[in-house]
Amino acid sequence: MKKFVFLLLVVVMLAVLAACGQGQAPQQPVAPAQPTTPAQPTTPAETTAPADTPADTSAEEEPTVEPVHLRWAVWDIAMVAYYEPLIARYADIAPHVTIELVDLGAADFDTILLSQLIGGASYDLIKIRDVPSYAMYVNSNLVMPLDGLIGATDINLGNYMGIPEQFRVGGELFAIPFRSDFWVLFYNKDLFEAAGVDFPTNYMTLDTWAQLVRDVTHGTGTDKVWGNHFHTWASTTTLFGILDGQHTIADGNYDFLVPIYEMVLALEDGDYVPRRTDLQAGSIHHSATWQNEQIAMVNMGTWFISTAREAYLDLGINWGMAAYPVPGAAYHGNTMGQVTQLAIPRTANHPEEAMAFIAFVAGAEGAEIMASVGQFPAFMTDTALDTILASPGFPQDETTRGAMMPRNIFLEMPMHEHAAEINAIRNEAHQEIMDRTMTIEAGIEMMNQRIGRDLLCE
Repeated sequence: MKKFVFLLLVVVMLAVLAACGQGQAPQQPVAPAQPTTPAQPTTPAETTAPADTPADTSAEEEPTVEPVHLRWAVWDIAMVAYYEPLIARYADIAPHVTIELVDLGAADFDTILLSQLIGGASYDLIKIRDVPSYAMYVNSNLVMPLDGLIGATDINLGNYMGIPEQFRVGGELFAIPFRSDFWVLFYNKDLFEAAGVDFPTNYMTLDTWAQLVRDVTHGTGTDKVWGNHFHTWASTTTLFGILDGQHTIADGNYDFLVPIYEMVLALEDGDYVPRRTDLQAGSIHHSATWQNEQIAMVNMGTWFISTAREAYLDLGINWGMAAYPVPGAAYHGNTMGQVTQLAIPRTANHPEEAMAFIAFVAGAEGAEIMASVGQFPAFMTDTALDTILASPGFPQDETTRGAMMPRNIFLEMPMHEHAAEINAIRNEAHQEIMDRTMTIEAGIEMMNQRIGRDLLCE
């Protein structure tokens, strides 16, 4: 009878313990409490299980990681090659994280996303395509500052060629760059050899380069080879002036552009480069003059690489790249460009996990994946560069390799509330100067007045 009562008590106690454990989260293993008196040695006869009984390892099992679902606002899923491989690789690294791409389309991406974020839409990540978009989301208080989150990752802001510091607002950073385009000098090696002129280098000042433009120009009539092709955009001329790091297009005083316009107009007057008026009147694009081997050089962004590669593969045009020429006071290797960035909305459900994904995309492994699909990462590692250089039709010389590793990339248009108006006035003045309907001095004074004294002093 006593034995029965004892067993009954054991059953009741086990049932109570089982009931107490229901509905509670698994606890971390806790170290056993230290005995208050020394434990006595146990003899083999006193063991409760044979020595070869497997040990209970349940206490060593890692706790279950809760699944995380990230929503990423993007554009053009079908046309952008890097989404799928980035997400697939991250699934190997963080299998508990799933990433949903939400395609808002390229044409109205910012308009749609802005409306959704104001309405409280819970995206964990968004793409930011340019400076005006970044300014809009920051000024609307829709994205969170990242400095605090960056500290928990292995992101080194020094890997991005000076770009992040140009995006700080009130001392805070709201996005991380992961893709970039920047300006370089493309040149036709065969045309240089035909002219008996040495190839461009990565250490040219504007004066050195202007002389090279003159030296490589040769031929007449239909056999004419121009030294360089300045496309009709204002960027191909005015942005040389920002490479010293002391000026921007939003300065308000544009006297620093005078020697640059003097150089370009002198090259036109000497018949070393096509006139802008002729290019515009004839709708002549730099791609056409390049493919027809009518130009020895063209200063252009890295997006032109695909055209140069195709011209080599299809037409045999032997090409290379050199670093962008700089004013005398600038560092060699300075250039200008734009970046695509990733930001975290204030409505994000998983900001820490989103930051971890950004660190992967913008880091070394993400850079190599970007390079594998022909994109230029903002963090250009040696492995990523090797991948790009190994693509068919890409030149293998050291000058080209060096041109792909800029020292600093300055934003074509810096953060500014009047960016659109400044750009419109600059383009107007550029056309007047290049068409010679206004002197250089008069065109610069127009910019100084309308931007510096009227717009910026409002």
